Amino acid sequence: MWLLVASAPDEASVGQRDALLRLGDWEEAGRFGPGPALRRGDLWLVTIPDLHLTHDHVDREAEAALGRRPDIVVFLSKHRSESRTPSLTVHPLGNPGAADYGGRPGTLVPAAPHAMTAALRAVRREAAGLGYAVTFEATHHGPYLETPAFFIEAGSTEAEWRDPRAAEALMRALIDLRPATGPVAIGVGGGHYVPRLTDLALARDVAFGHLVSGHAVPHLDDGMVEQLVARTPGASLVYFHRKGIEKGALRRLEDVFPAHGLRIVREEDLELLSPGPLP
Repeated sequence: MWLLVASAPDEASVGQRDALLRLGDWEEAGRFGPGPALRRGDLWLVTIPDLHLTHDHVDREAEAALGRRPDIVVFLSKHRSESRTPSLTVHPLGNPGAADYGGRPGTLVPAAPHAMTAALRAVRREAAGLGYAVTFEATHHGPYLETPAFFIEAGSTEAEWRDPRAAEALMRALIDLRPATGPVAIGVGGGHYVPRLTDLALARDVAFGHLVSGHAVPHLDDGMVEQLVARTPGASLVYFHRKGIEKGALRRLEDVFPAHGLRIVREEDLELLSPGPLP
C-alpha cells in the first residue's frame, strides 16, 4: 500500500491531487479524517486539513482509519525557493540538525531509496520540454513518521504551484511508478539541490536514500551517521561529492561511514543505466 497525502492549505498539493483524479479511476474505500480515502489499485489517496510539514504520524492514522499500514508515504507539495527557478523536486524527510520546518530535531524519517529514485527519473521523463529543472533536494523538514516516505514537489512560485502541466507531469510519474533497482547509497555533499547526486541518480545504476547537503555535514557525528544508515533501508554504499565537502570533514567521514558498514564509491564504480542517461 502506497499512501499519497495531499494537504488542503497547499495549493500545489491540491492541484496535484486533482491531477491524479483526472489521470485515473479512483473509488472511495473508506474515510480518513473529514474526507474520503480514495483507492486505485495499491495506491491510496487522502487529503489532510492542515499543512503536511507539521502533521506527524500520518502512517499511524492510516492504519487506524483504513486497517492497513502504508509501505510508503508520498507527500504532494509545493516547493518554494528564493531563486524562483521553475523546479520539480523529490526528497527524503528528516532533520540532521534543527527542526525549523516540522519534524523532530536530529531525527530522520526512513527513506524510500528505490521508489524515490524511480520518481526522480520518471519526473525527468514526464516533464521533458516543460522548462522545469528536475532535481533531488537534500533531506530536510518534517513531518515525522516511522514509514519510508518522500516528498514530490512543484515550484518555486505561485505560477508553478498553479501550473496544471507541472501537476500532471508529477502525477503521471507517480501513478504507475515502479521502484528502481540497483544498490542503495547515501549521498553526502553539495548544495541544497545536491546536483551531483541528482546527476548520478539519472545516469547510473544506484538508488539514493538520505541526501546530506554540505551545509548539514557538521551534524554528521557518529550517532547521526548511524541514523542515516539505519533509516536508508538496504544501504550498502556512500557517495561523497568531494568538492562540496570541506577537506577535514571529508577525511573524518571517510573513516566514519566505513565503520558503519558502508563502502565508499566513486562514479566509475557505478554501472551506467541501460540504455544510458535519461534525456
